Order: sequence, then C-alpha cells, then structure tokens
Amino acid sequence: MTNNSLILHICRHSIALVWLYQGLIPKLLGPHHDEIAMSRALGISAEAATALAYIGGGLEMLLGVLVMVFYQRAWPFLLTILAMVSLWVFTALYAPWFVQAAFNPTTANLAVAALAMIALVCLKHNLKA
Repeated sequence: MTNNSLILHICRHSIALVWLYQGLIPKLLGPHHDEIAMSRALGISAEAATALAYIGGGLEMLLGVLVMVFYQRAWPFLLTILAMVSLWVFTALYAPWFVQAAFNPTTANLAVAALAMIALVCLKHNLKA
C-alpha cells in the first residue's frame, strides 16, 4: 500500500466514522436537545424538528456508508465538503449560539472538510499513478 493509499484510507474511515456517529448518536438515538433546538430555530414545531433530526440522522449514516463504499470516487468527498460547509452556514445563520460554544461545529466541520480535501488530493494522485 502506498503512502497516498494509506492516507486515503485514514481519511475515508475517519470521515465515515464521523458521519455514522453524528447520524446515530445525537439524532437517531436521541434526538439530542441541541439537534432539536437548531431545527426549532427555523420556527418549526418540536414534532417537526424531531422528524427532521431522524431524517438528518438517516442521511448522515447513508453518507457514511457511501464514503466507505465509493471512496475511489470524488463525489462522496465533494458531497462531504458541501454538507460540512452548508451545515456550518445553517448553524451560523439560524443558531449562532452553537458556533460560540466550547464544543462547536466550526472545529468539527472544518476538520472533516479538510479530511475530505486531503482524500481528494490522494485520490487524484492515485489516478495519475
């Protein structure tokens, strides 16, 4: 296994683990009150926010599986970057108090997006080899 392949696999597993964890723990097994609060900031009911958390959790887990299965393609990593940026923008606009918290989406989303960018660089390099 080349260094690029090893780095790609580390990125792949790390990104997938984040998606699977974030889909399962704070959303599908909860949903956590912070997840509900972020959705409620849109002005929707608690029931709708709970449903949205379950849907979001399922989609996040699906993306984790897609990253694991289709890691030799660029689109799961591009989708990860798009999702991380979009989710951060949503939080900053509609629930900015979470961006200022000690454990906040800025650091997590930035790290996951950076891993996806590294995976894309490794993937591009592997295709040229």
